[in-house]
Order: sequence, then structure tokens, then C-alpha cells
Amino acid sequence: MTAARTGREISQRARFGALRAVESWRLRRGHAIPWHAEEGPRAFLTTVIRIPETVGDRLREAARPAAGAGGHHLYPAASLHVTLINLDRHADVPVARVEQVLADCVSAAPPVVFDLWGLAVARNTIYVQAYARPARAVPWLRASILRRLDPDRREGPPRGAALAFSNVVRFRSTDIAAAREVTRAHRADHFGSFSLEAVELVRTDKVMSAAGTETLAVFPARRRPR
Repeated sequence: MTAARTGREISQRARFGALRAVESWRLRRGHAIPWHAEEGPRAFLTTVIRIPETVGDRLREAARPAAGAGGHHLYPAASLHVTLINLDRHADVPVARVEQVLADCVSAAPPVVFDLWGLAVARNTIYVQAYARPARAVPWLRASILRRLDPDRREGPPRGAALAFSNVVRFRSTDIAAAREVTRAHRADHFGSFSLEAVELVRTDKVMSAAGTETLAVFPARRRPR
């Protein structure tokens, strides 16, 4: 096991294991959930961390057989991303206020590195697991944004807030036999690492297509000292 997956980050492995188990159980009880819409329009307000295209190309090559066999949507390298936090429930907050909160929280967050390990299958996608270093950086950043946007919020962070991942294939049909084979073959692969350079506020569609995505603002992150 590498240093990137030891210590506190064992909890990320356990959480990803639980997520895979839950999705596997749900798939055994029913079919995959296809995406039947088209790219666009810009329907969702969200924050994303883009995956470098060099890393994205490796992800696409690994997942390509599953997409071709099932007629599924293979994300272009430029569309691959980790969703930081969806802000649809805060759509009534003035955009200027949202931008100020994001600028403050992102600049205050510690430097983060993501290690992309292993493809896995869910009911609607093939995704890659993004292990954050330090492990608490992503849930801390998500929680700090929510606290600033909604100081009266009493409920806990959204489900899955401790994990980061990127969808690579979105299912277009219930034929996912090839998807299962691909994820079994690449369940332990290391696809690369990258530093968090910036968080983007976007209005986008379900697959963050070029045609269906509008970047509203970009917030630079703190970098590791050289």
C-alpha cells in the first residue's frame, strides 16, 4: 500500500468500500438507471474541480470498452470533474454572495492532492475514486461552504460528503455487462494524481458537456510550497 492510502486515509478506503457494496446490492435488486436526456441545457448550479486532461485520457481509455459495448456516454477528457458541492438548493442566494463565500472558503482551504484509484460501477455510472490528501480537506471545504451559505442549517453534511469521485461513463441503457467487466479489470489501477488548482462555479447539464456548461467564476486554491 502506498503512502497516499495509509493512516487517516484508510477511512476513505472504508467509505468507498461501503459505497461499492451499496451500489452492488442495489444493482442486484434492479437494473441500471439510464440517462435519456440530451446534452444541455444549463440546468444545475454546482461547483467542480476539473481533472487534468492528461489524467482524463487514461481514464477514458480504460473505460472506453464499456461505453462502446453498451452505447453509453463516455465523458470527454475536458468534461471529467470532481463535484465539490451542488448548490441547487441555494439557487435563491444572490450569485455575488455565493461567489464571495466560495472565494473565501477555497482560499482558506489547505492544499489538496487527489489520487485517482480504481474504476467502480454504480447504478447510473462508472466512476473513479478520488482519494484526497489530506483526507479531511474535502469534507472540511464542503462543510465550510454550507455553513457560510446557510448559518441556520441544522442537518449534517450531504450524503457522501466525505468522498470525492468523478463519473467517467454515464449509462444510456441497462446493458452494463461490459461495464462490470471493465471495472473488475481496473478496480485497483492508479490513473494519476493532481493538485487542486481551482474550484469553478458553473451552470451545467448532467454530463458537464461543452455545449451545456457555463462557467460563472473560478476560484484559485492555495498551492503547496515548493
